[in-house]
Amino acid sequence: MVRVRCSIVAAAICALVASSAGLAQTASPSTTRQVTDTAGRIVTAPLRDLNVKKDPIPPVLLAVMDAPYSLTGLTSCAQYKAEIDRLTKVLGPDVDSRQATGASETSTEFVLGTAESVAGSLIPGTGLIRKLSGADAARKHAQAAVLAGQLRRAFLKGRAGGRACKI
Repeated sequence: MVRVRCSIVAAAICALVASSAGLAQTASPSTTRQVTDTAGRIVTAPLRDLNVKKDPIPPVLLAVMDAPYSLTGLTSCAQYKAEIDRLTKVLGPDVDSRQATGASETSTEFVLGTAESVAGSLIPGTGLIRKLSGADAARKHAQAAVLAGQLRRAFLKGRAGGRACKI
């Protein structure tokens, strides 16, 4: 049974790598990057599950966790805009941006998400391994940092709007 699962995971990885090679000639650079990134996440998933490979939390988000509602150093509209832009670079587009409101999942994103999900579900005991290794706690800490960054950005956008700043 383990051999079958390993074979399926290996086949999924090979398919992603092969498709990324084929896409390199016909697809946009962003699609090729998506495929390559997904293949990399599938390959390194066991290392993340064992808490050997850790995805670093950007320092901007770590700093925000300490004081997400601080207004220290923010006195002008330009400073509000700069802080909001700095958070957006780390977090990606906000829910009210043009990129987010008009975006729907592409077929490539659907296929890659499904391949990553299937590959991750084939490894037995992953949840227990993640809990025992500390990887689950690290994931929760990273999610808390992202949430703090999103809350800060929303807070600053509201404050800037109240000051009639064009953000």
